[in-house]
Amino acid sequence: MNSHFLRRLGAIAALLSLVSLAGAAPAIIANKGLEKEKIDASTLKAVFLGKKVAWDTGGRAILAVLKSGPVADEFLKGAVDMSSSSFNNYWRRLAMTGGGSAPHVFEKDEDVRKYVSDTPGAIGFVDSASVDASVAVITLAP
Repeated sequence: MNSHFLRRLGAIAALLSLVSLAGAAPAIIANKGLEKEKIDASTLKAVFLGKKVAWDTGGRAILAVLKSGPVADEFLKGAVDMSSSSFNNYWRRLAMTGGGSAPHVFEKDEDVRKYVSDTPGAIGFVDSASVDASVAVITLAP
């Protein structure tokens, strides 16, 4: 791996961990069935961009995202280097060309959390303050 990629990977991990200490920050959540899945920054980016559609432990990767707002903007900037609008446009183009199934989009953290909890293979992000025991909190692997 090149040093630029490793620096970027470190920056993403540091951003997500520092931001989660501040309160109103993104937390990566997943269905409890994904607790054993190894997810690093590269895998996270590939999943959120529709380039990785299945988990190594089996099953389809299903995305749940917040529509917009500070948490969505912060997560998407750190994870896929896009704003919310760029991410939405990316998925619109991908879906129109038959390149993937668009993420499930929700207005509220609670709705994302419930969907992820109830849906095998689901992964998403919410404000860290709204995480509960119904979902697995994902810490990026080194």
